[in-house]
Amino acid sequence: MSTDHSASGQALGYVYQFDRATYRLFQSGVDVVEIGVEDVDDVSVHLDNGNEIREQDKSTVNSGSPLSDRSVALWKTLHIWAETILGTPLVLNTTEFHLATNGSLSAKCLARRINGSTDGKSAKVVCDELRTMIPTLRDDLVPFGKTLSKLSNEQLSSLIIKVSVFDKMSSRFGGNLEDLQALRVFEPGMKVGIFDTMNGWVKRKIRELVESGQKPRITRADFDNELQGLFRKVTVARLSAIIEPFDMDVDLSEYESHGFVKQLDWINVDEDVIREAILNFLHAQDTRMKWSDNNAVSETTLLQYEKDLKKCWETASRRAYRQSFPSDELKGQECMDLTLEQNTFIHNEIMPKSISCGNFHALAHFTEEQEAVIGWHPSFKSLTKGSPKP
Repeated sequence: MSTDHSASGQALGYVYQFDRATYRLFQSGVDVVEIGVEDVDDVSVHLDNGNEIREQDKSTVNSGSPLSDRSVALWKTLHIWAETILGTPLVLNTTEFHLATNGSLSAKCLARRINGSTDGKSAKVVCDELRTMIPTLRDDLVPFGKTLSKLSNEQLSSLIIKVSVFDKMSSRFGGNLEDLQALRVFEPGMKVGIFDTMNGWVKRKIRELVESGQKPRITRADFDNELQGLFRKVTVARLSAIIEPFDMDVDLSEYESHGFVKQLDWINVDEDVIREAILNFLHAQDTRMKWSDNNAVSETTLLQYEKDLKKCWETASRRAYRQSFPSDELKGQECMDLTLEQNTFIHNEIMPKSISCGNFHALAHFTEEQEAVIGWHPSFKSLTKGSPKP
């Protein structure tokens, strides 16, 4: 059974466009509005100032280069861009032209010389070389050469200056996953899984847009929303894996002078409550260090978590202090009980009780340099100021 290598190559090339589009979406900065696939070019990047990047993608199934000096891939690409310029000359003022391949370019090939031409002088040298080559092209390249010859010297030189050529762009991901800042905190296997999931979403989204008669362009905002949702799912699994049992064999007497323990003394809780509070405090501290070491939770997320904990305490303290207890100590116990019974969440995952309670006690902790954020006794702020510093 024979294999149609031409059809296989076309299929791989089509898949490679989606890989490059997905990679571009991961790469995109705040100035990117949307990215198109098979729209104005194989892949196109549309910026908020109206400028754009038009990209041609050339995939190869071997380690060689599809961009040899007299290759169809190179000359057809230049022909496509030349046709665009002939039809809309002003496109040169707002457009960059990128040529990407998963193959390798030789050190002295024409594509490298085009890529290295960044000023008028070097562009003129390449421009003259192209015009010299056009009459010597083989038959299948002649139509491409004719299109280029219709450009003025100024237009052809400007096109050459605006062209960037990228080789060794991964055939599986359209680029190096290690270079994507959005995936920097994930292990290699997880990077692959996230990329593949988003690549599948990009394909489905483009199909949906085409079937509904819309432009095949994905907005950066839509991509970011989908990616953040995926991050939340992935991070939840990672958080659960990192929360480990805590060693209960600790000397509790070492913590008697700690600020959060003093807060418990002020509301006259019993020894068991203090012991549990110390263990939870240490467990929460240990877990937070593991999250930081594994880059599982960002500092921004942790700061937001602390704000949420403070809001839980504010609600609980209002409820407790409004009640008619015979003493402030009992009001404080009620405040603590109402606060610690709350479920707390990071990335929509319910934290274990030991972690939630430990983080509440962390906010109640105070030192000579650090004030307590929350407290149990109605007068905890004045008591803190009058308390001997640990």
